[in-house]
Amino acid sequence: MNLPTINMSYYQSAIPFIVICLSSCASFAPSYDIFSDSHVHYNWDQVEETDTQEVINILKQANVGLTIVSSTPTEMALELRAKGGEWIVPFFSPYIHELGKRDWFRKEEVVKKAEQGLKNGQYFGIGEVHFMDGFHPKTDNVIFLQLLDLAKKYRVPVMIHIDSSNEKTFLAICLKNPSIKLIFAHAGGVLKPSHIEKILSQCNNVWMDFAARDPWRYGGISKEDHTLLPEWKKLVLQFPDRFITGTDPVWKVTRGQTWDLPDEGWKKYRQLLDYHWTWMNDLPEDVRRKVSRENTIDLLNN
Repeated sequence: MNLPTINMSYYQSAIPFIVICLSSCASFAPSYDIFSDSHVHYNWDQVEETDTQEVINILKQANVGLTIVSSTPTEMALELRAKGGEWIVPFFSPYIHELGKRDWFRKEEVVKKAEQGLKNGQYFGIGEVHFMDGFHPKTDNVIFLQLLDLAKKYRVPVMIHIDSSNEKTFLAICLKNPSIKLIFAHAGGVLKPSHIEKILSQCNNVWMDFAARDPWRYGGISKEDHTLLPEWKKLVLQFPDRFITGTDPVWKVTRGQTWDLPDEGWKKYRQLLDYHWTWMNDLPEDVRRKVSRENTIDLLNN
């Protein structure tokens, strides 16, 4: 399966909202920019707080014209696309039921569902897939390796989340799979620019995602005024075609919400997006355009 060519027609549904944003989104600078959100989730524990139509409205009112979404269970991403249109780009999540993070790496059903969805053109990528060094699952487990094979077969990107103290685990994956476009979620979480530079220098098939590298979750990329730290800004300018970002509106990972309540992440969407616009608007205009939307489009195109 070839991904459809993604161009500015994806943004047509957002154009009417530009007029609204010019008068009501003063925190955006410039307010007319359209944003490609490279990393959102719409999960079972968010429905009670925010239904599908509310999610679409939030995205449109924020001038978002292209959105990569993965869900738990995975079918919820398809529901969002059905409600919003082709500018919603679903990735296949291996979490095929509500507690799928616990057992996905033991279930052949995950691979079968992934192939069916990719073959039918329902999904345009795979992920987010989570790993934590020192814990199961490992990155060499059979299910994950089969998902990588499917990504190669159907020519789709894979979003990978690895919590680790260094770049070695992700670097091994990208070096072994040079033909697969890989997204390193959260730019490695707690990793530093020196770690990320090693990956970008050795793997031309990798995009770094700054989602959740905000002050309320991983942090570590910005100063008090929310502009990038010098070492991060230098790295973005060194590799301007390799960075993307998104909001990742999941709030249960913060200390501000308990795990036994519905996830209120979509209520925080504008707070998260405002943060990213702040550091992006500190970049040169051509680089800002790349990070805010053009690199995501390139990532999704073959």
